[in-house]
Amino acid sequence: MAEMNREFPPIFDGHEDFITQAKRKKEQWPPRPWHDMGRDLLEESEHGHVDVPRAARGGLGGCFTSIYLSDERAEMNAVGYAMDEMNDVFRLADRSEGAFRICRTIAEVRHAFDDGAFASVFMFEGADPISWSLKELRVFYEAGLRCLALVWSRSTIFAHGVSFGGGLPETGLTDVGRNLVHECDRLGIILDVSHINPAGFQDLLVESTNPVVATHSSVKAISPHVRNLDDDQIRALAEKGGTIGINFANIFLRPDMRPEKDVDIDLILSHFQHVIDLVGDEHVSFGTDFDGTEIPEIVKDATGLPVVLREMKRRGYSDDRIERICNGNFLRVMKAVWRE
Repeated sequence: MAEMNREFPPIFDGHEDFITQAKRKKEQWPPRPWHDMGRDLLEESEHGHVDVPRAARGGLGGCFTSIYLSDERAEMNAVGYAMDEMNDVFRLADRSEGAFRICRTIAEVRHAFDDGAFASVFMFEGADPISWSLKELRVFYEAGLRCLALVWSRSTIFAHGVSFGGGLPETGLTDVGRNLVHECDRLGIILDVSHINPAGFQDLLVESTNPVVATHSSVKAISPHVRNLDDDQIRALAEKGGTIGINFANIFLRPDMRPEKDVDIDLILSHFQHVIDLVGDEHVSFGTDFDGTEIPEIVKDATGLPVVLREMKRRGYSDDRIERICNGNFLRVMKAVWRE
């Protein structure tokens, strides 16, 4: 395996879809530019954005590993398909000889950083595998689930997502959604608001007693995409002690919301800087959405992350600020929610 790039502190990324994308086969899914065609994540590839060797070369120390279900899978057998993806992650860790590790505690994340290994923390991008009884939540927690979004951009029994095309309810959390928030607080599961609608966002922040995160969203004042957060939401998230992972999707970065990859470094940094100017550097992180979207050509994949950090350094960001953005802010939230 490649040696970890130590030019900057290891990045803990708020959201990556590599385990979902790595299984996609050309004959099963319409190919898109970011789809990899069944690659081995322990070997360096030209496809997709992340594998263990490229993560090491880019100084990417770990992430919330997204367990994502398509609409069809969420409706057919959400529990079974979630277990299938989690099993793929376990098998990857088993084959990696310690280079890829499933982490359940901050100590395990830090040990992975120290050893130059990849720290993978399970998250659900939508609570579809959880029923009204919440019985599945405890089982998935014991398996390593430590971060949960109540919804993807669709509805669940708990809440409603922001819709890319309209048509979803604009109401907030359901009663069972409030129960889910309380149970996540009790167990120590970080709550993610990246895909939830504005009413659900507000309800969740009221119901939770813990810091809350947006694992992969960007700034609506710069790019008015429905998935981005407005300034009031960013302030509310900061007041709660959370952090926002800046999403590298071209459509979330660009003011015109177009998918073209010719996004310059100034525009990428403007999203980080906007959050810093608004609420301080304790509330902004990386949330690239690698392997889940199209990203700027200047970054290209995990190996391009130092390009962003070098520009931060050139602009005078202090070492302490860069460390907070790379991993410190997410680690602070982990400490508070996981009660370590």
